[in-house]
Amino acid sequence: MSFRLECLNWPEAFPYKPGVGVRIWHSGEAIHLEYTVNEATVRALQATPGGFVYEDSCVEFFFQPDPADPHYYNFEWNPIGTLYLAWRTGRHDPEHAPAEVLSLVKAEGSLGCEPFAERPAEGPWTLKIDIPVKALWHSDIKSFNGLRARANFYKCGDGLATPHYVSWAPISTANPDYHRPEFFAPLEFES
Repeated sequence: MSFRLECLNWPEAFPYKPGVGVRIWHSGEAIHLEYTVNEATVRALQATPGGFVYEDSCVEFFFQPDPADPHYYNFEWNPIGTLYLAWRTGRHDPEHAPAEVLSLVKAEGSLGCEPFAERPAEGPWTLKIDIPVKALWHSDIKSFNGLRARANFYKCGDGLATPHYVSWAPISTANPDYHRPEFFAPLEFES
């Protein structure tokens, strides 16, 4: 499945909308994502896994594998593939992924792996990601085949000169807040 992040949920305060395309597919034992981002400037300062990558140019995947369970996983990456991952029910209750789980998720970006300060973008950048089923350390999922989940996809840049917030499924809150599972949309995986 391929789509674009078109929801500009807070246009008065944050009118800038970078171009973001997402491809998602699975191989049974792993989810594969590919983000293509076209933005005016790009930044990747965070090099430590588990750090505040949302302050950089950041793409995110919030995934609720069981819609009956209020918990979800929030995956966040900057352009050099630095990962933040937590399991939670909302903004204020994260259980951060242990190092052995972080190491299971692979990300490869077109901008290399060295940190860099904000600079003008020289065209689109891409990030290819593999999330094995074992990275969902609180779930009892054996395969993504036929899974009916809920999710949302995001792009942000809280620490950039022009902060921005776009999403796949719309979010109806007064201020930017991606940690709102009530606005996740259905995501069905083929068998």
